[in-house]
Amino acid sequence: MTFVNKLSKSFRWLRCSTLCAILFYMFFIGLILHSTSHKLQQHQQQQQEKQQQQQQPQQKDQKDPGSSHSSSSSSSTTGGAAQEAAAAAAEAKLAPNVGHNSRSRQQQQLSPEESANKHLASTKEKVQGAEGGAATGTRSAALSASKSPNQPQTVILAASNVNEKQILAKAFKRADRNHDGRLSIQELGQYINRRIVEHIDEAIMNNVREFRRVDTGPADGLITWDEYHRFFLREHGMTEADIDEHDEIRHTALNRRAREDMMRDKARWSEAARTDLFTLTIDEYLSFRHPESSVSNLLELVDDLLRQFDQDGDDQLTLEEFSDLNVDDDDDLLRKSLISKTLVERRAEFKRIIDKNHDGKADRGELLYYVNPKTPRYALQEAATLFSLCDENKDELLTLKEMTDNAEIFLQSKMIDTANSFHTEF
Repeated sequence: MTFVNKLSKSFRWLRCSTLCAILFYMFFIGLILHSTSHKLQQHQQQQQEKQQQQQQPQQKDQKDPGSSHSSSSSSSTTGGAAQEAAAAAAEAKLAPNVGHNSRSRQQQQLSPEESANKHLASTKEKVQGAEGGAATGTRSAALSASKSPNQPQTVILAASNVNEKQILAKAFKRADRNHDGRLSIQELGQYINRRIVEHIDEAIMNNVREFRRVDTGPADGLITWDEYHRFFLREHGMTEADIDEHDEIRHTALNRRAREDMMRDKARWSEAARTDLFTLTIDEYLSFRHPESSVSNLLELVDDLLRQFDQDGDDQLTLEEFSDLNVDDDDDLLRKSLISKTLVERRAEFKRIIDKNHDGKADRGELLYYVNPKTPRYALQEAATLFSLCDENKDELLTLKEMTDNAEIFLQSKMIDTANSFHTEF
């Protein structure tokens, strides 16, 4: 009986403790529900107060419909014009970069100076097509700004124009060696040549440092696409956590320009990876990042020249082979680019530039010098192209006004944006 009494007492204690626990939890849940309902009521009251505050100005506008209509039309005109100006300016900026992503192998066989001519000429056409819309948008934005002082788009456009003029003025002053306020084709060519040499030397010097920064997982002297892809995303401000979750197919976390650059790099990868499709050596990485700086790329251009023009297969070009072209051969882009020159011009170019030892033949060394972007001839060729596009009065001299009037062409040329201009051609 004693054991039974003890057991019954313990059960009574368990029942009491269970009931107390249930009552405590019910009280706690009730407090939570009460506080939640109180917060919801406060939120609803705040929303009602906001709606009342919004309805008051509308009621005032209904009382005075004329003033409301004029103010809304003025603001919409101002905002629309500013948006039109910003869109037109953005189109003028992005238009020359749209075609960077897809390049056929045959187009890459163009000699460097012919690629530069095509790039500058196409830029001229695109700028002319965009100038109308940009000018109209800018004028509309200026008129709207006179009505409404708070127009950030107009301020951005004006600041951009001022910055471009400063860049051009600074480059013009450096190129004007005799300080007469005008640039001759020789002065422009010498300045472009200095810019090209500086760019190529800097690219070669920085290649080893950048290769080590990319070659991290593991540091085995070879760069995989995954290593470069992570490096690219880090360079565009993404953290390691963001990179791990990044969608490599859609690249939704990148802006339009970064996505275009990524697609361009992906197309270049297979061309630069000569020994292994999945990895790049240090020289192949230089060819991948700066194709104009790679000796391998220049040697490939020499091979293309010999393959196209060496008729007897002696691994040399004669004056006749370089100058006598078959005009009916419309399938070869390099031949077509040279056909535009006269026979006299082609023969003079061979004697003056290609055949350095004047033996009537051009070997691989002489052809390598011919295609090397660091040679002065290449810069003079680009200077001549810029003169043909922008020397409006045809006095064979360029003024700062003629440069600023054709700002888009110069800003994308090797005179200003050397690196991107090269990457567009190669």
